[in-house]
Amino acid sequence: MADGSICYALVRKVAAERGVDSDSLAPLHTAIDPDALESMFDSSNGSRLRNGHVSFEYEGFTVSVDHEETVSLTSSADDE
Repeated sequence: MADGSICYALVRKVAAERGVDSDSLAPLHTAIDPDALESMFDSSNGSRLRNGHVSFEYEGFTVSVDHEETVSLTSSADDE
């Protein structure tokens, strides 16, 4: 994952929220295809997400990434 990638940003955010090192988290690909996620926000090939968001479960959080590349976390425990 490149430092400027949306995947890198969301893994760092989850790690910070959990108070752990990002290396101790499950690989992101266990929750979502990182290449597919990156392609949604890649403006170089014309496939950039212009509207909406994508959400998925990862490390006890519902992770949402919107068309402005804002990463939001909601504890999955809050959903119960």
